[in-house]
Amino acid sequence: MPGNLIEIEGYSPDFIKGYDVEEYDISLEAGRNAKGTMRLSYVNTKYKIILRTTPALQAQLTEFFSHIPRRAIPVKFFNPYTGTYQTISCYRGDRKVSMLGDWQKFGKIYDGTELSLIEL
Repeated sequence: MPGNLIEIEGYSPDFIKGYDVEEYDISLEAGRNAKGTMRLSYVNTKYKIILRTTPALQAQLTEFFSHIPRRAIPVKFFNPYTGTYQTISCYRGDRKVSMLGDWQKFGKIYDGTELSLIEL
């Protein structure tokens, strides 16, 4: 994965500007009992990756979104919490596309797009 820190089902878009990694602790029976004592039992940690792209043309975005299906997809990314590459099974979450304009010479151009990939 030279130059790219993320792969989505083997696809490494060349216009990824960066991404955020959010880490979530999953707990069972979290809360206080009648005496006010906090009970917390961690069972797992999950990740949410928020991709950000550079400005892109319509053809680039169409290809990019064609690689993000509505099903579980493997995502390989550099995990800054562990300092290693990791592969997780994700589903696509929120997507945001901001149009900059429609220029005659270039066609439609979009500002940085955001896409959330959420671990199952």
